[in-house]
Amino acid sequence: MKIAFRKLSSQPLHFEVNRDNALFSGDLILKKSNLAQLNGTITGSISIPCDICAEEVEKPLDEEVVFYLSDGIFEGSDQELDVVEIDQSMIDMEELFQSEIELIKSDYYCCANCEGTSLDREF
Repeated sequence: MKIAFRKLSSQPLHFEVNRDNALFSGDLILKKSNLAQLNGTITGSISIPCDICAEEVEKPLDEEVVFYLSDGIFEGSDQELDVVEIDQSMIDMEELFQSEIELIKSDYYCCANCEGTSLDREF
């Protein structure tokens, strides 16, 4: 799903993107002529490997996502810390969703079987 930046206004524009067992949904709101705010949630589940045994486990998702989108290079103050620069005035919601999923997957994850296992063991 792609959304043209010019279609955004001060009225919330709802979006939904499904992938496998996960749903990314929320609203886009224009804050300034070239700056929009995304307020969304990621729900459902993803398959993620345990960082100790590499066993794939379903991880439930209930993540709140809030950041800003800039139409082009962001040249604002440091108040808007989480700013994603959009290329060619098109917001690719599937790309943003995939980025958020990869961010979740990059966290350390330990399955129930490996919980409490130390990586510092002597062999």
